[in-house]
This record gives sequence, C-alpha cells and structure tokens, in this order.
Amino acid sequence: MASRSHVDVNERRLRPIYDCLDNGNNKKAIQEADKVLKKQKDLACAKVLKALALLRMGRLPEGNAILAEVHKSEPMEEQTLNAMSICYKETHQYTSIASLYEAAARQQPANEDILSCLFMAHVRLGNYRDQQRTAMALHKCRPNKNPYYFWAVMSIVMQAHADEKLGRTMYLPLAERMTKKYIQEEKIEAEAEILLYLIILELQEKWEECLTVLDGPLGAQLGNELNLRETKLAIVCTKLEKWDRVNIIYKQLLNHTPDDWAFWLTYLDSGFHMVDGGFVCNGAEGDDGEKKSASEADHSTELMWAYISEKISAMENSAQLRGPYLARLEFLRRLLDRKLDLANTVGSALQHLQGYFDLFGHKSCCHGDMTLFFDMLSEREQDELISHMREVVDLDSAAGVLQYPKDVNQLTRHLVCLQAARTMGKHRLFTLEETLALSQDLLLLYRDGLNFGKELLSTDLQYSDNYLLLATHLLLDAWQKTGNDIHLWQAIVYLELGIRESTSNFQFKLLLIRLYCFKGVFGPCPALYDGMEIKHIMNDTLGYIASNHVIRLGHFMEAGTMYSTIASEHLMSSYKFGSFGRIQEFVKFQERLDNSLQYQSAATEKMLLDLIMQTDRHYSAEIAIDYMNVHPLTDQPIDVSKICDNRDITIALCWDPPHILNIEETIKASREEEVSNVDESKEKLWSTVKDSAGELRMDSGQGLLRDVNGKRQLDSSTLESLVASVETISYLTILAGVCNRGLKSLKDRCAKKNKKNKGPSTSQHPVFDNFNQLVTELSAITKELHQVAAGLDPVFSSIDIASLRLADIPEQEVLQREAERLVWSKVERSVQQSSREVCEVLHHKQFYLNTLLL
Repeated sequence: MASRSHVDVNERRLRPIYDCLDNGNNKKAIQEADKVLKKQKDLACAKVLKALALLRMGRLPEGNAILAEVHKSEPMEEQTLNAMSICYKETHQYTSIASLYEAAARQQPANEDILSCLFMAHVRLGNYRDQQRTAMALHKCRPNKNPYYFWAVMSIVMQAHADEKLGRTMYLPLAERMTKKYIQEEKIEAEAEILLYLIILELQEKWEECLTVLDGPLGAQLGNELNLRETKLAIVCTKLEKWDRVNIIYKQLLNHTPDDWAFWLTYLDSGFHMVDGGFVCNGAEGDDGEKKSASEADHSTELMWAYISEKISAMENSAQLRGPYLARLEFLRRLLDRKLDLANTVGSALQHLQGYFDLFGHKSCCHGDMTLFFDMLSEREQDELISHMREVVDLDSAAGVLQYPKDVNQLTRHLVCLQAARTMGKHRLFTLEETLALSQDLLLLYRDGLNFGKELLSTDLQYSDNYLLLATHLLLDAWQKTGNDIHLWQAIVYLELGIRESTSNFQFKLLLIRLYCFKGVFGPCPALYDGMEIKHIMNDTLGYIASNHVIRLGHFMEAGTMYSTIASEHLMSSYKFGSFGRIQEFVKFQERLDNSLQYQSAATEKMLLDLIMQTDRHYSAEIAIDYMNVHPLTDQPIDVSKICDNRDITIALCWDPPHILNIEETIKASREEEVSNVDESKEKLWSTVKDSAGELRMDSGQGLLRDVNGKRQLDSSTLESLVASVETISYLTILAGVCNRGLKSLKDRCAKKNKKNKGPSTSQHPVFDNFNQLVTELSAITKELHQVAAGLDPVFSSIDIASLRLADIPEQEVLQREAERLVWSKVERSVQQSSREVCEVLHHKQFYLNTLLL
C-alpha cells in the first residue's frame, strides 16, 4: 500500500511537467522539473522529462548529457522507460532504445511488457537475430500465446531476406520445420499463421507444396479476406504454368464480379497462354480434388469470345457493367496483334468504342477507359469517333451561341468528348485565337455547371471542375505559344476561383503549386500541399511537388519543416496484428525509402539547410555538424545506381496526346536531372562569387518586375540567383570558420614563442593577413547581398499594387478581379517572406564573420 502511495505521489508531481510538454511550453517544463528534483533529486523520470524539454529547445548537449546519466543507471520503471524512448525517437537514437530495454530485460527477464518493447526496438532497427532471441524469450514466458512463437518464425524468415545464401540452406528450412511442428500438433489458431507458412514455401519456390496447402483443410480456413484463397491459388498455378486451372479460377471469380478489370486481364492472359502454347486439354484438378472437364477452361479464342459475349448478353435486361465491354476491346486487340481471323467476327475498335461511349459516356471514368484503346484507331477513325461523340452530346454552338448542358449526364458526356479530342491532339491544331476562345467558353460552361452541384458536400468535387481544368490547360498552351505571362496568371486566377467552389480538388492544388513555383512564389504552396492531406509514406512519392522548390525560393523555415522525417512504425504494427504477409512488403518498401531519390535529397538538403540556418558562430556550426553524425573518411558515398526514383509524376491530370506527354521519357529525363551533380553548379570560383553579388545588385534595380515586350511581368530570376549566392556565402563562411580554428591556434603559438624569446617581435606571417582579407571580402559581399534581399521586399521597393494587372482581367469580371488581387497579395507576402528570411540568414552570417578576424 505504501508503495502504491509512493507511485501516486510521483505521478502527481510529474503531471505539471507533462502538461507543459504537451502544451509546447518547454521552458516552463524545465522549471517544473527542477522543482520536483529539489524534493526528489534521484527521480529518474523527472530528469528524463527535463532532458526532453531541453532537446525540444535545441539544447542537445545538455539534454543528451542527462539522458546518458539516466541510461547508465539502467532504469526499470515504465514511466522512465517510456519517456526515454520518446527522447531517443525524437533525436533518432534508435539503437539507444534497444540498449535501454536490454538492460531492463536483464533485471526483469520475465516481464512481458519490457520484452515486447525490446522486440519492437529490434524490429525498428532491423536486428532480425535479436528479434528472434527476444521473441523466443517471450514465448517461454507465455507459451500459450501463439503470436510470440510466430514472431520468432517471422524473424527467422527476415534473416533469410538479409542473407539469401544462408536463407536457402538454413533459415527458411528452419522456419518451415518450426511452422510444420505447430501444424502437426494442431496448434494453428489464425489465418495469418497459415499465410506465413505459405510465404515460407513460396520463398523456397515449393509451389507444389503451396498448392497442397491451399487445396487442403488449411486453405479452407483462408476466408477472412475476399477471394484470398482463389487469388493465392491462381498465383501458385501461374508459377506452375497450369493455365487451364488459372483460367477456371478467374472464370469463377468473374461469374461473381464480372466488372473486375484485373480479373478480366488475368483471364485473357491465361487463355492466350493456352492458345499460344497449343494447349491440349487433359482435365484439371478442381477445388475439391475431382477432375474438371476440359470444356471448363477457355483454351481457345472461340471459347473466350463465347464467354465474353455471354457476359455482355447477360446484361441486356439488367445494369450495364463496364468490365465485359472493355474485355471485348482488349480481346480484339490481342486478336489483331496475332493476326487471327476471328478479329473480323468480333468487329472493329471504332464500332465498339462508339458503342462504349453510348453506354458509359455519362460516367467520368469513360475517358480513361477509352484512352486505353485509342491507339487501335487510324486518324480517320479518330475523327469519326469524335464526330459520333459530338452528335450524341448535342451541344455544338448554334449561330455563335454557346449551348449549356441540361443535366449532369450531358455535362459529363461533353467533358469526355472534349478530353478525347485533346488526347487525340485536336487542340494542337488551334490558332491562338481559337485556343483563347475555347478557354473562355469552357470557363462559362464551368460556371453554369456549378448550378448542378449546389447540394454537394464540401468534400465533394463539382461536376464541372474538369471544364475549368481544361480551360487552364488551354491558357497554358497560349502561354507556351506566346511567352506572355498574362495567360499563365489568368490560369492561376481561374484555379484560385475553382478552389473556392471545390475545396477538395487536389488537381487544382497540384497545378497551382506548379504554376506558383514556376513564377518564384512559394508562399501559397504549403497550405495548398497540406490541403491535399498527403500523409506519411505518400511524401516519398509526392513530396517533390513542393520540396524541390522551397529552398530555391528562399523559404528556409518552411524547408526545415518539410525535410523533417518521421520514423515509420508500420513494421511494428504488422507484428502486433499478425500481418506477416505485410512485413516483407514493408521491409522492401523501407529499403526503397532508404534508397529513394526523395529521401536522399531531403536528408542531404536538411543537413545543408542546418548549416545555413543554425550557424551564427563557429561553435554552433560544430554542434550542427556533430549532430549530423557524418564521417567523411569512413562513410560510403551514395551509390547513384541504387537510388530508386519513387516520385509519381503522373499524379496530375493531363489529356495531352501520348506522343507529346511521353511519360517514360519524362521520368527518365527527370531522374537524370535529379541525380546529376547539381550541389557543382553552385560551387563557383572565388572571383565569380565576388562578381555575382555586384551583378545581382545591378539586376535587382527594377525589383520584382521586368518589362517584357512592353508588359510588366513578374521575374523570379533575381530571387533564385540571390538564394544560390546566399547558400554559397553560408558554406564559405563555415569554411572560413574551420580555417580560423587552425590559424588561431597557430597564431597563439607564435605569440607565446615571441613572448618567451623576449626579443623584438617578428613580423606576422602573411597567411594571417590573407585570411583577414578573405573574411573582409566575404563580409562586404554579405552586406551587398543583404541590400539586394531587402530591396526585393515589395514594401521597401514601393510597388504600386493597385496599378498591376498581371492577368489582364476585364473590369466587368468582378469575381476574377477580386481573385487577381488575392493572387497578387499572396505573391507580395511570399516574396516578402523570402526577403526577410534571406536577410535573417545573412544577418547571422555577418555576425559569424565578425567573430573570425584574427
């Protein structure tokens, strides 16, 4: 009872510290911790919470010193262990978490909670052997808990993943024996345990054994996930090249879900494998072991055509599903590729695409479906298809009067028709006047279409949103043809208006980020990016959208937020919930993350950013570099050949023709640009560094705006050049700090030597004067750059915002004029923020340089 009372007192005393930490009041948390420690100087948890507050305030040496002291005492209390884990996670000291719980487990070897935390610490580090050891310790403590036993089995499987040679000869056979033991003793309790056994067999390529398991009583227990057993069977039969059985499985699946496009593709794959291989039917093993008749597998083109036709016919008096109709087009493509006579019976691609539009043109997915088969049409057939679609839509302008859709279905059909025309390259044939006229018509259609969406939820997209997106694409076409920024700013204004009506339309936000960054305006981008609710691992595929521009455009504080990474906890969740099938996926994915272009870029940029932002004297530079844990003599350089480009550059909607879009070439060129040594273009010769500051001062005389063909246009080149120069000055300042350290000790030794000799002082070595001259020149350049940065601030440059007409919106367009003013205010705030942050960095570097003179 006394012990419980003692714990309650501790919890009550610690509560104010926790509250301060939760509220972000770290200074107050330290004060509260000190109060507690005056009463209980050995209360470990209070010390750790004080360390956490210090770490969050950036006082790393003090915080880490306290942690080291507590760690050495080998604490066992749950509160202390949890608090230390938080500290280590926030400072990415994951090895220390494992060490912490190892010590606790030695003192309490039967404590299930401590062992579980230790296991998860090893999972986070990928210490598979230690995982296995800890899991077996847990199994001995709680032998009736199956998960612990299978944690050990999975840890062995992961050792096989790490060492393929030993995996084949030792680890996988051991894991198989351990699992078989539980099967033979009838101890299997969960579907996840059966799936783990299948994973072990698959890794050993024991496909026949896999088939036996799936066809047996264990396979019958795989019922929690829809079609899991069937798809597993199909995968195994594919490996065994039992195409007839694969075909039968997917026919059965399609009988239940005839609209599943992935099922149709695999059905056709298996059928054409039999056709191409001259398959001879001898029957196939069924699910229950009996022989299936040969006729159940569609091993000929005639049988496949009959099956597809049957599915289409079955829908004549019921709901129309897209899958069978798309399967007919894909079937026709494969017949034509093989030059088979049956293609004449199936019909023409034009005929089927026209029929498809008639049936499904009112669905927004229709364009994406039809695009798959546009390459089957000649140019004449494409024109015929567009003509047919226009007739069905019946919205062509009469006598110059724009016709508006009467309902959502007609609106959607019209959009599909417009998208198809653009994908076929018809917009590329327009004159500038035709391009702008169609863009204006689409804007009017968009506004009218908003009437159909008045009852939609705020999270729903407006039915007419793609009218606006097409209109902006046409404006960008006009911008590319003329180079006139008015068209680009009009597109930005349209998109800003569109977001008001469709707050959840991420396509609007994607395009806005791209256009703002192109014009050197980063300020609106974080809110737009956050508004897309991109979370966790999605940042690896989409983070480049904003992070590639944040430093380039002088938003250093935002860059720090973007480059900060959060450790993934997906692996631990997989063990906790027995999702063994996901563990390998997560490990492979983690490996892709560790070697990803986005991760490597972010990690490198974060370190460089810390050198720029956190250094106002040499001591702070040394702390920043020490915290990076970089060792140039022992660290291996990044192997560019192993870098995975996980970026999704197809996320933005684009209806351009495939020969112009050319996704594969774009991805290849983008990767080459990213992995090429860009941190070289910034390493300028000393003379170039000196000259560039003077050139910037002359170039920035006109501020943000330049006259281009008689029009005032926003020009971001000065800002970009300024930021590049500031980065260079920052690195040179730190380099000068390193030189100062060496020269200062040399100067001190020379002074001591002269003092000891008591003779006339010898002249100072020229290296000291040369260094001082270097620092003086760096200081002068820093001052020049500071003047340039301050001059970019729209407030100081006295730009008359009211006189600006960036998008040249007519006076009668009140909403657009209002949006234009909003856009320019965002531009102003963004550049002002860039100016102030650059000035702040240069101020710190000026202070740094002032401490370096010898």
